[in-house]
Amino acid sequence: MYKKTLLVNQNGDEFIGWSDNEFNPTTGELIFNTAMTGFVEILSDPSYINQIITFTSSHVGNYGMSQDDYESNEPKIEAAIGNSFTYDPSSWRSEKSVTSWLKEYEIPFSGGFDVRSITKHLRDCGSSMFAIGQEIDKDSLINLVMNAKDIIGDNSALTAGSLNLGDDTVGKVGILDLGAKQSIVNVLKKLNFQTVAISPKESAENILSMNLRGILISNGPGDPRSLEGVIDTVQKLIGNIPIFGICLGHQILSLACGLNVKKLEFGHHGSNHPVEIKGIKKALITAQNHGFAVDDFEADLVHEKFGRIESYASNLNDGSNEGISIWESMAYSVQFHPESGPGTSDGLQIFDPFVKLMESNYAKK
Repeated sequence: MYKKTLLVNQNGDEFIGWSDNEFNPTTGELIFNTAMTGFVEILSDPSYINQIITFTSSHVGNYGMSQDDYESNEPKIEAAIGNSFTYDPSSWRSEKSVTSWLKEYEIPFSGGFDVRSITKHLRDCGSSMFAIGQEIDKDSLINLVMNAKDIIGDNSALTAGSLNLGDDTVGKVGILDLGAKQSIVNVLKKLNFQTVAISPKESAENILSMNLRGILISNGPGDPRSLEGVIDTVQKLIGNIPIFGICLGHQILSLACGLNVKKLEFGHHGSNHPVEIKGIKKALITAQNHGFAVDDFEADLVHEKFGRIESYASNLNDGSNEGISIWESMAYSVQFHPESGPGTSDGLQIFDPFVKLMESNYAKK
């Protein structure tokens, strides 16, 4: 039997859906994702902690799910809403339905929503915290939102990591695990690099003593500006070891250089975002998932310690920053997800400079 699902923000803006899935009310930042595939990767991406996902695709979960597509060990979202969810998937790879997987972990989901209306609302008004529930009055949901953990100041990245990559560090690539996706590990493995997870609470001194080839600062959830300790650690690493930052890692590297980070109105979430890279004569179609971005800065910026900082990539939809380079200090980063999980393989080439930096500098030791 279908029950009414109510989605409400602090201002009383509401949307109604229907679901036969019983769940307890929850809260999260409401965002929309334009991907038409890759649902399992999205649902298990730690970057979505404290977020409610609106899928703009008409049908969610048509091809089911496979553990091979996991980005982490379980679903990480707060809730999922859409037009319709498929209970009986069709694919030779499918192990179970997305709906049964979400039920297993008691993650709320509901179809029956007008996702176009929700997306237009978020584009016009910006993303904000919402509460979702069944058989609960509007005022009670508004009260939940008012007492919810806001995305502004959220430091969930300190505990979002779940990589388990062993203890031996010599000659490996260290992944500063702020909620790293398994796809990043998989790409480095294909490039013949062994990896080791580094806690975001590890000191710079200890990291530099590990005899690593390089440091990859991972993606992750929340507000990068709240991670003061991680920013301070990265600041001490710059210039001493090759560094590559992805998504949240890009923002952390930028903050460590003294750049500013701002909250976007409704963020970039999907697998079809065009990005222009200086020196590449075509747009890259990229996967993205972030609600913050690095502020524009002067083209001739030179850091007194790290050297020249250049903005070398931009989003072709809104012109926002998509990458910085500090080649004099062996560091660079991208805002999008070059590991293509999910998404196209356009961005894989962005790993090449990291490989070259590690090969040329580790050989000197």
